Amino acid sequence: MQQLTLFDVPSTLPVEHYPGFLHHSEADALMVHCKALQWQQNEIRMLGKPLQVPRLECMYGKDGASYLYSGSVNLNAHLWTPELLSLRDRITAFCGHEFDIVIGNRYRTGLDSIGWHSDDEPSMGYRPAIASISLGACRKFSIKSKVKGSKATHFWLEHGSLLLMLPGCQEGYVHQLPKDNNCFLERINLTFRPYGRLK
Repeated sequence: MQQLTLFDVPSTLPVEHYPGFLHHSEADALMVHCKALQWQQNEIRMLGKPLQVPRLECMYGKDGASYLYSGSVNLNAHLWTPELLSLRDRITAFCGHEFDIVIGNRYRTGLDSIGWHSDDEPSMGYRPAIASISLGACRKFSIKSKVKGSKATHFWLEHGSLLLMLPGCQEGYVHQLPKDNNCFLERINLTFRPYGRLK
């Protein structure tokens, strides 16, 4: 069983980081599979104007599930692929948290990104845990408390790594994947989430 890399995670953060959760060959095979998923380029409305989301997105999981974020982007779930379902079950067996959907983000180069936000949409229920698998390029992930003036903690998320955002993380913290002008490689991120759970 993988061991928590405690030196990477301040004790105050509701986060766990497992750099080698997937073996390199497993991560390579999953990356190939994920490239063939049904990706889409969505638009978000900012100040009443439509803007392209700076990444590609997709969602798989529970039949009939839909996920609305920022009040303007709605993702509808495709049915689980065997590979994604197997990975979900493996993560649940490892961490004890259950997941109903997975949202994929495809960062084509370092110019693709996601800004500061919390994944606190009501459809995920109360105090959700989120499991994040990183594939491809190693990118910086930043997280900080919602308390004004808080400093960010940074993680470099490697190919095959697992980052767990534990219950309470979305309520008290924001996170981002900033642009990286020196990155020319692709990264795919899979975030496994609960859906429609009241507790």
